[in-house]
Amino acid sequence: MPRVGAQIRAHLRELRGLWRYRLGLVLQRLIGRRSVATRLEPREIHSVLIGRINGRLGNTLFLTPMIERLHALLPEAQIDIAVSYPHAATLLAGMPGVRQVILFPHKGRAIIAQYLRALRLLRTTNYDLAIDPTPFSTSGRLLLSATRARFRLGFNNPSQWAALTHAIPLPRQTMHQGRQAAYLVATALGAPWEPDAIRLWLPLSAQEIAAGRVAIDTALAGATPVATGADRPRIGYFAHATGLKTLPPQWWSRFWTALLALHPELLPVEFLPATSALPTVPDFAALHLPSQRGLTAAIQTLGMFVSADAGPMHLASTTDTPTVGLFQVTDPTLYGPLKATDRSIMVGTLTPEEVAAQVSVAWSGHVRE
Repeated sequence: MPRVGAQIRAHLRELRGLWRYRLGLVLQRLIGRRSVATRLEPREIHSVLIGRINGRLGNTLFLTPMIERLHALLPEAQIDIAVSYPHAATLLAGMPGVRQVILFPHKGRAIIAQYLRALRLLRTTNYDLAIDPTPFSTSGRLLLSATRARFRLGFNNPSQWAALTHAIPLPRQTMHQGRQAAYLVATALGAPWEPDAIRLWLPLSAQEIAAGRVAIDTALAGATPVATGADRPRIGYFAHATGLKTLPPQWWSRFWTALLALHPELLPVEFLPATSALPTVPDFAALHLPSQRGLTAAIQTLGMFVSADAGPMHLASTTDTPTVGLFQVTDPTLYGPLKATDRSIMVGTLTPEEVAAQVSVAWSGHVRE
């Protein structure tokens, strides 16, 4: 029954997306096409607003390549980010060029009052440039239309009804969501487009990384039986995805049996979503880190990270640790881990043993000292 419920929810999300697209087509026809430019003049931009009113961790992290590009191309500009992810201010702390995070409500009581307060804060600044980084977001277009920005930048598509001053055509080929927003900015500012250099990132301090290493050491020391071999390579994993993305504990047990048969030197460490969550393999070291930056810092110290399609996979992709994402539902071309050493595996038609064989190849190709 839970899987049926997840399928129904997924279908409803598809219907909502189709409805928003068709509504956009209607609004675009009613409003009519406007004349837009495709190239921005960097010298005229000193303040920037990025609007992504979405409450998901992954979608917030997908903005980080765009922020990096903006700061590199406009090093003197102040960047504000309007998002709905509740922990965005802490998560994005220390991002170069970012002045503030304006938090819009995602859920909860008094959502309208909270939304209006955030909107008033946003409208106190006359931005030089406001950006809607996604091509089909109704909330992004509403936010863009509500700003007092001199320039408004977004993607040009048949359902784009926001009052843009600058619009970039959608790329012809399917593009990862983390690359897409960076592509928009690079194209509008006339910068070279180097897609292979685009990756997710978070600026972690040496102190955060050291604390992450200590957290893993503590979890290993408390494992039953106690994990031995401090010099053994550590491989982390996150198994607790939700809905149709879930892989059951017995799947993970078979996967680890097969992978450790191929690489007995590995020392698995499971990351849990809550202190009350049960480990998938009871004998392995397990830990829960409530801070997402703390979780990311701990992953940075590992030799590899294997994850179901969930937030920790995206956090891992911001680190230097090779990351393997296991997908069943969503398209990894759009939402997979992004850096060159990362890999996505569609596991729906594979046995756990076959997935372990592919992870073994990835491990052998990216062994970290």
